Amino acid sequence: MGEHEHGHTEIAEHGHEHGHSCCDEHGCHAHERELTHEHGHGEKTEKTEGDLLGDGGIIKTIVRKGDAEGGKPPVGAEVRVHYVGTLMDGEKFDSSRDRPGFFKFDIGRQRVIKGWDVGVSTMHKGEVAILECRHDYAYGAHGHPPTIPGGATLKFEVELFDWKEARKQKSDMSAAERVTEAAALKAKGTDAFKAKKWADAQELYHDAGEYVDGEGGDEARALLLSCLLNQAQCALAQSEWAPAAAACTRALALDAASMKAYFRRGKARVELGEFDDAKADLREAAKLDPKSREVREAIAEAKARAEKAKANDKAMYSKMFG
Repeated sequence: MGEHEHGHTEIAEHGHEHGHSCCDEHGCHAHERELTHEHGHGEKTEKTEGDLLGDGGIIKTIVRKGDAEGGKPPVGAEVRVHYVGTLMDGEKFDSSRDRPGFFKFDIGRQRVIKGWDVGVSTMHKGEVAILECRHDYAYGAHGHPPTIPGGATLKFEVELFDWKEARKQKSDMSAAERVTEAAALKAKGTDAFKAKKWADAQELYHDAGEYVDGEGGDEARALLLSCLLNQAQCALAQSEWAPAAAACTRALALDAASMKAYFRRGKARVELGEFDDAKADLREAAKLDPKSREVREAIAEAKARAEKAKANDKAMYSKMFG
């Protein structure tokens, strides 16, 4: 959905692949365990604000509360965030908001600084928080020249948009397992759809379809077709006309007689201003379901929009050359 991975001198460098993780200073053996801090007799307690680990290394301040009902990202989940990083004197050294797309990383996989792994794991969807990370939870004694001096405590304003939980790799699953996983994700997508969480539903349908894309068998093809049609409906609900049309085109490659695919692509094409193609799609939908009032109304709307666009163009040319 337009996310952009960052791989140069930004927060992405705060992971192992660039050798600047605070694990270089402390060692990584306790890194993942610290996501759930333990106190006394094996009882687990989790702080969501203040001194997260009890040693003053990560101080969190909630700026805006998120959706507590949605829980928090578990270990392995891929999170999407925006962040602004500053030194303690307020000087900004990096910001994902200066670039297109979100920054993404996997919670608890040691791919970012430890302060991020711990801090973001305590956040809810939609939450904005300040994470103050001491040097041993950031870039250690060496820092990250030239922008971050050695031993620096850093502040990050982080906004957590959403996350995708870790799932099995398609290549590690049997054909039957892929169908089962796709069906489970599709069911979750339908729950999100009923709650009118269009973006969440669209992503779940997309992920479900990926598991059975290219699979043989009627069940897998039917699942993929349903997921594509549902993706299109979610896209229409969010005014994402091009993705809606694209999903329908893929659906028609599976089933050339899908009335829903023609209908939804026709509606998307009207909004894209592709009136001739839109009317052609809607006429196909009408052939497949002649009694559909919704299709007839869509055809009328497409004709009216096309005539209005033509009149507007004529008026514009008259002003230009009249």
